[in-house]
Amino acid sequence: MPSSTPYRIIFIRVFFIMYTLTLLTATHWPGLSVKGPFSRTDLIIHTGAFGFWTIVFGMSGWVRSSCCIRRQALMVGLIGIGFGLGDEITQPLFSRVFDWLDVAANMTGAILASLVLLFFWYRKNGNQCSIAPDSLAQPPADARS
Repeated sequence: MPSSTPYRIIFIRVFFIMYTLTLLTATHWPGLSVKGPFSRTDLIIHTGAFGFWTIVFGMSGWVRSSCCIRRQALMVGLIGIGFGLGDEITQPLFSRVFDWLDVAANMTGAILASLVLLFFWYRKNGNQCSIAPDSLAQPPADARS
């Protein structure tokens, strides 16, 4: 019976692209503001949104390290940080305001997400030098044939 892994990766990648487009639209929409129960609720939203972006990006398998899982998590985290910074830098082009606190929240989300990915990759794969692109859903390395 064929594995469903290629379909899972395709689904994750399509979902990632759709989520990225949605996130960019939300963060660049002119005049959009978030009201919440306390001041700067948007910082919590930024942390969660960019953390989720980083996790889905890591699951997409587009970034691979031939060295080890730690390097893969670091690369995914750095790309997440870069995406969050780039998102904030481009907002003034759409009549939005660049905010260093938003950058810090985006970075915090990316760092926390890369640590979550690292934790799950270790649990699923041990300390091996290569991981499968959908390793969050795969059995441990010693259970695979």
